[in-house]
Amino acid sequence: MKSELPSLSNQISEDQIFNAINKNYSQITKVWFNFQMDWMQRSFQSFHDHDKYLIVIYLVHKTLIFYANNFLKLDFDTYYNKNLLEIPNFNIINISRDLKISKETARRKVLELEKLGAIQRKKKKIILNRGVFKFQRPNKSVTEASYLLSKLTETLSNNGEINKKISSKDIEWYIRKNFTYCWKLFFDMQIPLILNWKKTFNDIETWHIWGIIATQKSFKNSSVSLNREKFMEDTFKEGAGGINAMSIAELTGIPRATVVRKISNLSKRKLVSIDSKKLYSPKKTNVKEFTNIHKSNTLLLVSFFCKIINLIKSN
Repeated sequence: MKSELPSLSNQISEDQIFNAINKNYSQITKVWFNFQMDWMQRSFQSFHDHDKYLIVIYLVHKTLIFYANNFLKLDFDTYYNKNLLEIPNFNIINISRDLKISKETARRKVLELEKLGAIQRKKKKIILNRGVFKFQRPNKSVTEASYLLSKLTETLSNNGEINKKISSKDIEWYIRKNFTYCWKLFFDMQIPLILNWKKTFNDIETWHIWGIIATQKSFKNSSVSLNREKFMEDTFKEGAGGINAMSIAELTGIPRATVVRKISNLSKRKLVSIDSKKLYSPKKTNVKEFTNIHKSNTLLLVSFFCKIINLIKSN
């Protein structure tokens, strides 16, 4: 039987996706930010330390890159049924450089992960065993990412860029079937995205806390469809409303004492304000900087979405 090559004319471009998202940003970002905050909560719950989890997914990403470079695709269950995953040429310096962690901190976090049994070191190799997978197995993340991608196809469909919305069920089936390649693409997006926010807030926990404060304010205020720039203006608009420290602790899983300390730092940097009821909200400062970061991270989402959807459309 003669197989047909997929038509290049049916491929969606990143420009088409970016423009569709940008016009309806406030609607998309509710799903997008909820996904990110849920993902951050699960990452913190794994080790009660965002940097440790970042190191683990960095190492997992290395295995996924190896499979992709060797044209291997494993489905979700096959990948997570493997007894051992070996990463050669392990180097603390690479972790420090790539994840923006000091060498001393990277070395300490790796030693702590060893004590937890999450990883094993053998000379210049790192071995991930099944123990690490209970921390990292992304069942919920795959389902939630599929829902997000489905909502994006709905936006494209409404704009006439594609014929119809692709269901989250169909997307999830495709991702699970081609898991190692699709999740490699996910980490290509997610790790740089986290590092972008880490650079701005100095540490991941502070971004996590600020993200909860920002989403509580912006989601309440954005009842109409706004583009990305308008959405950012709305997020930083001065006004009543916000969230208290206890609620932030409950939503993030981060201890309340840590939340209060991180918020104090955010307040000193004039990134949050507090009202008479001790409710925190984003402060109107450095809006341009935050808008630029949002654009950079939106482009990471666009790239991930474009590759996944075009893969699905070509099959």
